[in-house]
Amino acid sequence: MCGICGIVDTRGANRTDLDTVRDMTARIRHRGPDGDGFFATSNIALGMRRLSIIDVLGSDQPLYNEDRTIALVFNGEIYNYRELRADLIERGHRPHTDGDGETLIYLYEEYGLDLFARLRGMYAFALWDAPRRRLVLAVDHIGMKPLYLWERDGILRFASEVKCFMADADFQAQVNAAALDTYLSFGYMIGEDTLFDGVRRLPAGHALIAENGMTRLEEYWQFGRGYKVPLTPYPPLPRKREEGEQPGSPFVSSPSEGVRAESDVIATARDLLTVSVHLHLRSDVPLGLFLSGGVDSAAVLSLMAREAGSDTGERVKTYTIGYDASTPDNELLHARRIAAHFGADHHERVIKAEDWWNGFERYVYHHDEPNANSSAVSLLLLAEMTAQHVKVVLTGLGGDELFGGYANHRIIPQILASTANGQGASKAAAARTLGWLEGYYPAFKRYRGIGALPTYLPPLRHRMLPRDEALMRSQSFDGMVFSDTLRVKLYSPALREAAAQGHKRAMFDAIIGKSLRDDPFNTAQALVINTWLTGNALLNCDKVTMAHSLEARIPFFDPNLLAFAAAAPSDLRMRSNKYILREAMRPLLPSFAIERPKQPFGTPILNWFATDLKLRIQEKLLDQGAFIRQWFDVAALERLLRGHFNNTAPQVEVVFRLLTLEQWGQVFVR
Repeated sequence: MCGICGIVDTRGANRTDLDTVRDMTARIRHRGPDGDGFFATSNIALGMRRLSIIDVLGSDQPLYNEDRTIALVFNGEIYNYRELRADLIERGHRPHTDGDGETLIYLYEEYGLDLFARLRGMYAFALWDAPRRRLVLAVDHIGMKPLYLWERDGILRFASEVKCFMADADFQAQVNAAALDTYLSFGYMIGEDTLFDGVRRLPAGHALIAENGMTRLEEYWQFGRGYKVPLTPYPPLPRKREEGEQPGSPFVSSPSEGVRAESDVIATARDLLTVSVHLHLRSDVPLGLFLSGGVDSAAVLSLMAREAGSDTGERVKTYTIGYDASTPDNELLHARRIAAHFGADHHERVIKAEDWWNGFERYVYHHDEPNANSSAVSLLLLAEMTAQHVKVVLTGLGGDELFGGYANHRIIPQILASTANGQGASKAAAARTLGWLEGYYPAFKRYRGIGALPTYLPPLRHRMLPRDEALMRSQSFDGMVFSDTLRVKLYSPALREAAAQGHKRAMFDAIIGKSLRDDPFNTAQALVINTWLTGNALLNCDKVTMAHSLEARIPFFDPNLLAFAAAAPSDLRMRSNKYILREAMRPLLPSFAIERPKQPFGTPILNWFATDLKLRIQEKLLDQGAFIRQWFDVAALERLLRGHFNNTAPQVEVVFRLLTLEQWGQVFVR
């Protein structure tokens, strides 16, 4: 696990600067405190910071092939590296290290740009092929490791974090005004653009190739259309088959193979997750687990505990965050109970409003992009504690995305069904009426009896709109947070003009284009993956853990598990919340973990914004010199904020998005 960066002159004019690359790497020392490394030749300069996890003493980077005609800097882990390495040695390669990164070089030599279909891991890498004068930049299939791009005058810069670009004298941090409405609508950025003007992210499942004075983008993976790594070298761990359980296929290759028996699908899910956790435990340094009270991380814990018990008898180290406040669902008690069941070495951190505020300020710096996700602040504080004990942590992230754990997994098929026959005059009229009511939503929230209308009415309106608009509004929870009424009142003329350029619609239309499937449930999963997951959850996981030099691993996003989830029968996936996962883990988990209903990762932010943190937020947002005032109608902004803080029109989610934008502007733009 590392941080990488570099500069390539695509015009071949030798305009790269190794000193700048050194300054870039210094800005991400937190991603790799164990060392650095550099490579430079005409037209290319590469840099990296290393967090030593596998082959601690022997895999310093850059890495090279035998004749040093290929150089690589690499961030991430290739979990099937042992099997790949053995095969590559048989093919005549002679690795210099015992690590995982070197396999990328020899796979490239063997298979070229087809190497990705053989990888099980998370990665962002830069590979320089000197004979071809080719630079290959790539991120993993689902986007667990980010890579940012900034290109100007034929010079391409890339980095694990945007703050690296600030080492370049030519970089000016400016707001991408056309994308500001996209952020405010979603609370994060969708698509490849960022809120930094000129900076974009390399999309998940893509490689960027720079050669012959040109750059091109190649896609190698999509959900439901991606590769499946052969399973032959990686059999499931030995286990006693449950009574009545049928032998499971090692992989459900495609829907065309026919509907499988329910017991077969469930056994396959368990076997695939077992193998994935087994591979994710490969490490030469101590590791642990982020444990919530839900079934996802409990499933990972059960498999980790079985492996630990079979090897050394050591207890799995688990880490949980909680709050010194009343919350709708405090995870502490549930996680504590699950940890005790498996005899884990359990650790907890309880935070107060002051802790959260300090974490929020650090979170905005480390995330680079404004991202209004309050639970990510808690995750940063959890990572801070965890990093005092281990260098690697597994997480339960992904169970919801794979097995249908979100409300939108059911709402989106309903939208697709309701819009299949067109909008019609009556639907259009009803949609306009419900849209007119949006202006009253903040006031509704104060009153008993009608206070829930802002929750129920927007989804109803979405089903009366044209399909693509309905899907976009559903994914952004439009009407529940931001609304057309609020935009008209709040946006300054300049922001309205910028929003009219259609950035949000263009980004979402592209996402719809690569998300539509014949199966509506697969469409729902793909949309969630291509918006929330890649634009929010995975970026948060990477940024907040690497802020504390902690590597986070996500077993649910093994390519074979993702392909299995897309091929499993929809009637099983939609039977109930995460039905396949719960049934697959039933033999291994206690009933209280299996039967616990789906719960959001709650925080007391709603209360803290109105109590402990109220004065700080008011001071920041109502300041006459606030960064956000340039983008909004000042009088409307002040009315919104005062209505929220005096509880006549509470809009905590809107306020949090404004607060995050303000902090980001202060840190990066000013």
